Amino acid sequence: MSFELGLVYTVVICTAYRAGSIDRDTTDGYSGDGNNSACQAQTQQALEVVNENLSGLVWQAQVEALSEKIHKMKNKPKTGLVQSNHALDGFDQLYEQELPRDSRGVWAEPQLYLLPFCVPQDRLSERFRSIKITETVTVNEQVKHRSFVVNPHPELGLPGSFELEVMTGIYKIADDHIVKHRSVPVILELGSFRSFLISIGHPCTGKYVTMLKEALRRLAATTCISEGFFYSKPRDLYIIETFTFITSLQIAGECDFNGNRYERTQLKLHEFIRENLNSNFRTLIDFEYLRSLRTSIAKPLALHLAYRVFKNSKCEWTTDYAWLADRMALKVYTDRRRAKEQLKPALRELQDTGFIESWEWQPNARIKFIAGSRLIQMHKERVAARDTWLLHQEQPANKELPPPRTEREAAHRATYDPFNPLCAEYSFRGWTAVAEKAKQQGVDEATVKRETVRRGLPTRETVDCQK
Repeated sequence: MSFELGLVYTVVICTAYRAGSIDRDTTDGYSGDGNNSACQAQTQQALEVVNENLSGLVWQAQVEALSEKIHKMKNKPKTGLVQSNHALDGFDQLYEQELPRDSRGVWAEPQLYLLPFCVPQDRLSERFRSIKITETVTVNEQVKHRSFVVNPHPELGLPGSFELEVMTGIYKIADDHIVKHRSVPVILELGSFRSFLISIGHPCTGKYVTMLKEALRRLAATTCISEGFFYSKPRDLYIIETFTFITSLQIAGECDFNGNRYERTQLKLHEFIRENLNSNFRTLIDFEYLRSLRTSIAKPLALHLAYRVFKNSKCEWTTDYAWLADRMALKVYTDRRRAKEQLKPALRELQDTGFIESWEWQPNARIKFIAGSRLIQMHKERVAARDTWLLHQEQPANKELPPPRTEREAAHRATYDPFNPLCAEYSFRGWTAVAEKAKQQGVDEATVKRETVRRGLPTRETVDCQK
């Protein structure tokens, strides 16, 4: 029997069942053969029942609709088809076209890509180490020390290359929410294990499902301690905070402590990360290229190059080897030969794939990188997309905000008054209490007083006079 005739037969029989005029036993002899006389008799009987229960006009409309659906299904592309579990809403949903995700670019919060969070691990011992980087910076003419510490879970260890891909996949889901709903919800649903693994370029096998579950736990259990390293855009300051990338996690199929089984995989991102995403503090990650790299060091190195190469408005970047190795949580070798051997496989892969054109070791253990065609093209896409991270100035916090990327952000800036908290505190407590905060914002007492009066708030002088 042809596919179309089989569909027609199914509809006819189902309609007859609903009318109560055909018993289920009537169709037991159906063999699927279009020449089968019993099949033809049953079909004829079903048609007679349908004709008795439906007017000719309604029947004609149903047949035309069915024919149109069959036509769509026959002309649907056969590539990339996946079976759908939602087949009850109509014949056109028996199969659905798996839409390819934006495999080249993912908008993500950039900072954990450039800090030693998902780190290369060649040996098991490297997974269970604590990481700490420190820097000395000058803020408002004062020398300050800042640090970033990453502590692994004692049983799961640190995130690695696979967790880097999982983190990017999570950012992709968050990006989809921003496109559709203009914000990232508090609770993110990952969908099925199969769909998520496919989105990050891996098959849905038992091995990778286990790896995915462990990666999610690792991202939820690894603790970061930022003292002036992690930037919060809505607050416009570098925070002092202990946080995890994922603050809450539920994995489908597992049970909570009360014995209830989770039906969906859900997670919560830390509020600072989610707020930065909602404030469009994001960068474009070349995910297709990132997951194609086979050398563990090449992945974090490519992310650093994608940001650093163009900060000086040139297609090159020169940096200290020790600083770069420290940021990627690599062992820092004092012997130049060992340092070259450490980075050579990653540099070769980046050069062979067109990400860098060349590199050169210079005196005092410095390395000069020249951008390749792939990196230059990716940078053009980021500039065209008004990548906020490229405009971000590192310590101290940049007070000149980049152009808004959405109408919502523009409206938020138009209503946001950065002096309101300062003026309100000045009105209540006086100048001495806010002098340091005012200095950080670059204003003096006369300016604060003037802004306070302009907002209709009483000053300490006017309060005394009223008394």
